[in-house]
Amino acid sequence: MCDNLLTCIVRAWDYSKPLFVAPSMNSIVWRNPFTERHCTEIDELGITLIPPVTHTTASGDFEHGAMAEPSTISSTVRVFYVLKMQKK
Repeated sequence: MCDNLLTCIVRAWDYSKPLFVAPSMNSIVWRNPFTERHCTEIDELGITLIPPVTHTTASGDFEHGAMAEPSTISSTVRVFYVLKMQKK
């Protein structure tokens, strides 16, 4: 289903080019078997998953599912391109 801009772009993506995904979801969704399946499928397409992290909720609980920090996302993309350039 492509009913929004993101899914339309991903559906039309040229997978010979890098694509990075940094999802954010609650811990119940992250542990869902369908999420694991979807992560496997995006890995098979060559998409780089920057996994969610554990965070403290407003109620003080710890949950896994927060989007990685922007600095982590940026570093992951930067390392990817540095390694790619070293291979050339």
